[in-house]
Amino acid sequence: MKRSFLPQVVICVVSGLPAAVNAQSPYRIPVVVHVVHDDGNENISDAQVRNGIEILTRNWRKQNPDTVEIAMPFKPIAADMEVEFELARLDPDGQCTNGINRLRSALTTSGTHAVKELIHWPRDKYLNVYVVRNAAGLAGHALMPFQADSIPEKDGIVIQGSYFGNIGTSNDVRSMVLSHEVGHYFNLYHIWGGNNVPGFYYLPVGQQANCEVGDEVDDTPATIGWSTCNLSAASCDGTPDNVQNFMDYSYCGRMFTEGQKARVHAALNSPVAQRNNLWSAQNLQATGLGEPATLCKADFRGRRIWCVGEEVTLTDASYHGATEWTWDLGNGTQQTGASPVFTYASSGIYDVGLTVGNGTTTISTTKERFLYVLPVTGQPGQYVEGFEGIADITGSSVFTECEDVPCMELASVGATGSASVRIPNNGAPMGRTYALTSPRLDLTGITQPVIRFKYAFARRDTTNTDRLLVRISRDCGKTWFLRRTILPADLPTVANTVQGAFVPGPGDWTHVSSIIIPQNYATDNLLVRIEFISGGGNDLYIDDINIDSNTVIGIDELEMTRWQLAPNPTYDIFRIDGPMERQDVTILSVTGEHLRTLRNVPSGGQVSVGDLATGTYFVRLTAPGVAVTRRLVVMR
Repeated sequence: MKRSFLPQVVICVVSGLPAAVNAQSPYRIPVVVHVVHDDGNENISDAQVRNGIEILTRNWRKQNPDTVEIAMPFKPIAADMEVEFELARLDPDGQCTNGINRLRSALTTSGTHAVKELIHWPRDKYLNVYVVRNAAGLAGHALMPFQADSIPEKDGIVIQGSYFGNIGTSNDVRSMVLSHEVGHYFNLYHIWGGNNVPGFYYLPVGQQANCEVGDEVDDTPATIGWSTCNLSAASCDGTPDNVQNFMDYSYCGRMFTEGQKARVHAALNSPVAQRNNLWSAQNLQATGLGEPATLCKADFRGRRIWCVGEEVTLTDASYHGATEWTWDLGNGTQQTGASPVFTYASSGIYDVGLTVGNGTTTISTTKERFLYVLPVTGQPGQYVEGFEGIADITGSSVFTECEDVPCMELASVGATGSASVRIPNNGAPMGRTYALTSPRLDLTGITQPVIRFKYAFARRDTTNTDRLLVRISRDCGKTWFLRRTILPADLPTVANTVQGAFVPGPGDWTHVSSIIIPQNYATDNLLVRIEFISGGGNDLYIDDINIDSNTVIGIDELEMTRWQLAPNPTYDIFRIDGPMERQDVTILSVTGEHLRTLRNVPSGGQVSVGDLATGTYFVRLTAPGVAVTRRLVVMR
């Protein structure tokens, strides 16, 4: 006999209740998907997001075509859950949205509850879904209503991007995960009992003791739970196991049961974690689902740096239902279609405009300085930008990129002189990205080229996670090679936190020196990009960008700075860039524990750290007469 599973809390919604009367039937749930990425494959497309929501609704409405494969004992109780999911059309401020937010954060690599601190729409109005690279070591996780009731800031679902939908980075089998996690969100346990979510009680799958636990649903037979699709399983009392249930770990989910449906409907009509407000007529109106979708915003996306003669592509991202598109390319020409392809004959910085329509309504938008079209040949020799003698940032040689306004501006304070670039980070949303990109450079005449610049930064509190990255490109910005990451602990140039506006004094600047440009990048088409990712800190200032030969500095600085590890942070390997042909490499823990030593590693050689846990390590590089220690961050 299967007994009820009850972990030291009182569950306010229980099975056995009849499905509540829902005048809005089926239940409609507004969803917002927050794509938390760090330029990896987890930054899934809008199309994959929409596909994932469509498959979620299909599975919950018993419209998945593989229901014909449900094992005979369970076909009579396979349920249409009568719940549908739709991307929100209005945000919490009542503004037009497509229900998809994108923000950059290193938290995507951990995927714990901390990602919900980046952005969280009101849980009584939206189901918050977070797409990440790694969901705390799981495919996904979600708090159940009784768990989330007193911690609304942790309510929602975290899921790996490679398990979202069945297109792009995912597939049919992995697409089942979201249906499973939404089950937890509406109070369904695993069919063997428990809910494996970070920081809460969980019950391992496949344990014989699970036969005595259960999921508090009468029509799901007792089971140990399965991680394989064993359709002949009868693991507890000889009764066939419901292995094809979406709440198992079998990855052959085809169904929910009528008992699970009753439990979900009870949760939908309970105030616990405010699930009963999601589908109310008032909330559907507030989130934009109360009326048919209407065209409400013109928008577009695309790579912003190209070369003269290269085929440029832009893509419509308007909300909702555009059927007509007219593009103003800023060079006196126009294009039509949702995703035009065109070229520029002259270099320059171009405004791009888009007008969209649906036969009755037209909406327009123009993005100033959106495209940076590079000349055929790069600027030869040393590159220097000190931001002096110009009226505003548009008069400098750098191309600025920001996700929205306010963007960067010229400041009347500098490391040298009286000007620099100020990034208005004080109060900026977490994960906002700012970038400064150099002109196209020709470094073929420079020996041992390096990147140098100065910056000043203050934290607002000690928990800030702001980061600074330096990348280079040799294909007109199509791909970028990471050369330096300055992590949150190392980024501040002043010891104290600053709550008000931070204005650096003469002693508040630091010099980032000798970021090595590998010889195969020292071409006639190099781009250098300095990126800043907001993590809640104060403003950041950049000055004195200099790209020239490393041979102009003294020998002491040369030996100390030319040894670099890249990429850093790393996930599995790092490469050594240094002045010596060969060196010994010793890896130490932060406490000084010796982990390994590799002898005679060549410069440019790779070192594997795929077996190391997430954390910070020290790498000691030694050669005759020289020893340098570098810090290495390993991420999973």
